Amino acid sequence: MKKLSMTLLMIVSGQLSARTLPKSYTELLSYVQPAPDQGETNTCWFVASTGAMELLMNRRDHISNPKLGGKNDLSESFLIWQKDFWDNQTRTEHFLEEVVIRFNHGEAVHNSAWPFKAYNTDGTDSLEVWNKHPDFAVLPRMQVPKVKTSLLFARGKKYATYVLREKDLTDLKEALVTHRAPVIVNYNDDGYWHVVLIVGYDDQKKGECYQIEADECSNKGAFYVRDSNGKSYEMRDYNWFLYKANAAALVELRDSQK
Repeated sequence: MKKLSMTLLMIVSGQLSARTLPKSYTELLSYVQPAPDQGETNTCWFVASTGAMELLMNRRDHISNPKLGGKNDLSESFLIWQKDFWDNQTRTEHFLEEVVIRFNHGEAVHNSAWPFKAYNTDGTDSLEVWNKHPDFAVLPRMQVPKVKTSLLFARGKKYATYVLREKDLTDLKEALVTHRAPVIVNYNDDGYWHVVLIVGYDDQKKGECYQIEADECSNKGAFYVRDSNGKSYEMRDYNWFLYKANAAALVELRDSQK
């Protein structure tokens, strides 16, 4: 039997602290389902929530480098039309968590049955993603596991900026490492609230100075961010998070095993 690393031992024993956090955490990157490009559809909340479930299912099923149209490529539009779900084990403290728990109905629709379409065939914008499928009631369903959410912090309102603390950054990193699950984040996207997934970090890499000035960029670490821009993920400077974000919640499978 191989010896457990000191970090893993601390995760198992619940003794992880800021001083013992690994300098990077990238385990989840290989399970990220490539995101659709939402264009001008304003569907980030549903794209991020669907992406969280896809990642968790890919990790559960040991599916690395998932492809578009793969086993767990889920329909974002279905989540738009799926009704809210509440039970005794479901508690939400913040609006950020309310869409992803719709999966607790235990069902989803594969993207092949209801594709995400943010653009018309001529490349112009489309709002088709918001239309209820004419065969919604009889679309083939697939089973999905139930999730649980944990609000890490919420400071100010949806549009708040410059409200986070260094501890919020540390708490988010610790949640990623300890729970091995993604964190859904709300931030101010140039005057609009916007929802993304954070799926990893690296203290030693430089990320984009995304929506902050170059001289505000820390150049001392970055988060791996899965946005709704057609990519799997990209790297954004820690100060993007500290200056622009205002709320974050961990999303994990209810019956997950670390």
